Amino acid sequence: MVMTLERRAVESSIAPLKAPAPKSSGDPGHALMASLLSRSPATFTIETGSVHDVTEFASPLRLFLLIAGRMSGGVSATVAPHFSEETYPALLDLVGRLDSSGASDLWRPDGGRTIAVGEARHMFISADMPVAERPVRPARPDRFLEVVAAHRLSAEWYRSRVAPKLVAGSLVRVFYGRRGVSGSAFAAADAEAMAEEAITGERRRFSLSGPAAQSLVTGS
Repeated sequence: MVMTLERRAVESSIAPLKAPAPKSSGDPGHALMASLLSRSPATFTIETGSVHDVTEFASPLRLFLLIAGRMSGGVSATVAPHFSEETYPALLDLVGRLDSSGASDLWRPDGGRTIAVGEARHMFISADMPVAERPVRPARPDRFLEVVAAHRLSAEWYRSRVAPKLVAGSLVRVFYGRRGVSGSAFAAADAEAMAEEAITGERRRFSLSGPAAQSLVTGS
């Protein structure tokens, strides 16, 4: 029964994800997957003002990393300014997708706002409401980090509160937010992404709207 549930969960999480597109792709989903699958460290910025679009775009990726890493492990995290506006809805959405994919018996809470599937974990962190309860197994993001509404977080807050807790190595980072907000975490990450584009020749800066917002969901 457990093997059947695992198979259904894996198929459900992988089905919407096509093979990564080539360097010139304008699809942020494929660009992210290419870095994650190759375990190549990278910084991406995706411009959007819609938390709903971020959730629709990012939830399948969160699900995929949990299921794919259930044996090998790996820690991912979602950081956001507000618990009620960004963090809690994202957490509920991920739990709902785990349950609907047939993985309801596979996932478990791991203290605070951490979801675990086997050895893989996904943490949810809010700037305005830090977790009082520590995870059962303290962990630092080493696989994937996403910062939602990063234009509402200062670059200094990110540098002092988030960056020291990351494990560099093959960490892939993505920042969602609006461009043009000086001193924000998004602006700092956007500068880093632009520098990476110049060095690698691969696109790192995107906008999330229309078909792109659904690329990981529909596989289009």
